[in-house]
Formats: sequence, C-alpha cells, structure tokens
Amino acid sequence: MEDLFTPPVATRVHVYPNIAAYEVLCKKNKNMTSLAGQLKQFTEIPDATVTVDYSLSACVAFTTVAKKLVYSEFLINDFENSECTAWLKINNKDSALLKASIAYGRLAGQQVITYLLKDNYGYTRTLERYVLSDSLGAWQPTGPNYANALEPNWPIIRSMVFDSTNRIKSIPKCAYSEDKNSECYKLAMEVYNQSQHLDSTKKLIASFWDCNPNILRASGHFTYFEHRISPAGHWIGIACEAVKNLNLDEYKTAQVFTLTTLAEFEAILFCWTEKYAYNSIRPETYINRLIAPTWTPFIETPPFPEYTSGHSSISGAASTVLMLLIPQPYSFTDSTEMYIDLPARTFNSFKEAADEASISRFYGGIHFMPALNNGLKQGRELGSYLVAHLKTL
Repeated sequence: MEDLFTPPVATRVHVYPNIAAYEVLCKKNKNMTSLAGQLKQFTEIPDATVTVDYSLSACVAFTTVAKKLVYSEFLINDFENSECTAWLKINNKDSALLKASIAYGRLAGQQVITYLLKDNYGYTRTLERYVLSDSLGAWQPTGPNYANALEPNWPIIRSMVFDSTNRIKSIPKCAYSEDKNSECYKLAMEVYNQSQHLDSTKKLIASFWDCNPNILRASGHFTYFEHRISPAGHWIGIACEAVKNLNLDEYKTAQVFTLTTLAEFEAILFCWTEKYAYNSIRPETYINRLIAPTWTPFIETPPFPEYTSGHSSISGAASTVLMLLIPQPYSFTDSTEMYIDLPARTFNSFKEAADEASISRFYGGIHFMPALNNGLKQGRELGSYLVAHLKTL
C-alpha cells in the first residue's frame, strides 16, 4: 500500500517473497516438497553448508526478495532487524548462528531474485503506451481522472504454472449491441436499475471490497489520491487472520501463504489476458452513451477493460485455496478494512466472502454480471488446479 502498486504488480510483490521463505523451510521439513520442477523454470535452492536456523533464514529470504520488489525498503529493513534482534534474545546472543542463518537466507533470496528477474516484468516497463480502439464496444477511459489503460502489457508476464496445455478456458462475453432487446443492453439496464435502489447495506459491501489502491478524491478545488490496500492484499489479510486464529505452525503457514499468493498472481495474469483480449466497454461508458448521460457509479471505475472481473478472479482463486488448505468448516471475521473505518464483516466461509467480494462490483456499478460470474468461476477453477497439482505439504 505504501508504494502505490497496481493490483497486478501487487500480486507479483506478494508471491516471490513467499516462495523464497517456503523453499528455505523445505530444507528444514522433509515432509515439504520444493516447488523446483513444479514452477516453470524454477530450480531448487542449494543446501546450507553449515548449521543454520532455518526459520530465521526463511524470514531473511522473504525480506531479501521483498526489498528487491518494493520502494519502501526501509520498512522491510525495520522488520528484518526487529526479527533478528528478537531472535538473538531468545537464542542466547549466538551471533555466529545468526550470521550463518542470515547468509543462507540471503543466498536463497538471491536465487529467487534471479528467477523473478526473468518473468518479463522489466520488459513490460519499456513498451509503448496503450493505444485506444475506436470500436464502439471497446474500453474507454472514465472519470474522474480519465487515466490511461493500466498494465496493458501484463499478459506477457511469465506464468509460473500455466501454458497452452493446461490453461483455464476462456468464456466468451456477449457481443456489443445498442439494440434495446439485446443481452448487452439488458445487462447495462441491470447495472443502472440496481444503482437506483442501492441501500445502505449494499453501499457498505461495495465500499468494503472496493480495494482501489489509488482513489481520486476532491475537496473544493483541491484533488488528492487516497491510498488503500489492493484486492490481493485484502485476501492476504484474511489468510493472516486465519493462520493466527488457528495457530498454524510455520510449515502450514508457509504453504497457505505461498499457494494463496501464487493463486492471486496466476488469477490476475489470466484475468488481465482476458481483459485486453476482449477490450470490453465499462458500464459507465455504455450507460452514459445510451441510457443516462450524467450517470456515475457508486465507486470509481478502474482504468482498464471490464471483462472479466479482477476482484472476482482473485477472490475465487484465493478463497478456493484457503478453503482447501484450512480445516473446514471455518467461519471468520474480516477486519481488513478497519484501517479506513469500515466495520469488520463476518462470514460463514471463504466462499461466502468471495461471493460477496464479487457481487460488490455490481453494487458499485462498475461491472456487468457475466464478468463477475465468469471471473469467479475461472478463479475457483484455477485455485483448485493449483492445490491439486502442486505438491507442497
């Protein structure tokens, strides 16, 4: 949140440090299976040549990779230093073991850094700005700031799991039409009619799951951006609460965070590929054009194509992984958004939370229903695939 990463970039920031920590713990617990040979182009980290505290090394591997991915390195340094200081107190000031453990964590982290530097992210930063289509059904920028298309080149980021042989199937969207009897028009009317009867409960749900990292606010003639947690970050918050509430050990915790963040990374990659392949118009543009010229949605329309829904894809994937890894039944209270004074919400299951996250985008007025339903379906399929096919613990 501190560094204003876009939702796709945030998933990248989350996944690689968790992979690094997981791989170190594999050296400590032989019941864990390395992701080497399971993730594309990923190789196993070397064994430690001296005695180390693998738990501390895992922490250092995590922070080593994290510092490569964020701008606010000082925050990661502060965390690492506090962990090392606490470790020294517990372990009788064994500075030799501390030094060896840090060195091994750095070694593991550097190997993961070498891996992440080959995922095409750097190349996407060099490409030219997105060129808008003049097709009637194509995405167009919307207010209040009419931002350029966000991460249009994300589809060329390397998938760590999927290729043409196992890729989640695309679900075609309805054809663009301005005919009042068409499915396209009816879907837009659904969004518009819903917005005219938006009660306080639905507004709260839309706000709770908004997770817009960079909302434009206005106060008189002054405008400013309000920084918030990303959709992926929200689900990591849910995972954090679950592992704490259940008092899971470090191995299970590493499995949960690694597969959850990997699911988010792969889900957003698939979703962004769909978004820029279909290049679909947003409800705000369609409704302004054909139904109500001055209409605006309850929440800000994000600057990228509509189909499918990123929130739905991430929520479907993350919730499925959590449901498959966390003992069921499991109900929980989600306090992730309390930092912006939104009340905690209680859910009977991860699935129920994902369903609400998805429909929140309809309440917010920024998605047609098929983008939500299909994004959720594809996310769940992706999450199930990861848990079924990746050997971890």
